Amino acid sequence: MTLEVTRTQVWVASLKDRPGALAEKLEGLRAAGANLEFVIARRAPDKPGQGVVFVTPLKGAAQLRAAQAGDFKKSASLHSVRVSGSDRPGVGAQIT
Repeated sequence: MTLEVTRTQVWVASLKDRPGALAEKLEGLRAAGANLEFVIARRAPDKPGQGVVFVTPLKGAAQLRAAQAGDFKKSASLHSVRVSGSDRPGVGAQIT
């Protein structure tokens, strides 16, 4: 099995914990042409009424400008790798 493993930068932003807030936050990235492979959003348990969103990848100057305009920052504490290759049952278990 041939796999390609690359490190990817995770971007993070805070958002209001309300309907539509995530869509609004991602709109700027969409408009800049981002093709996101990973998006996760959750409430911030230590900050009532707030949430946080993590995305990857962002590429090129336009996407980075859109990320900064949307208050996204490179995560200093969350690291990610992208693994791509042939898909078949059990491959995730085999990789790990």
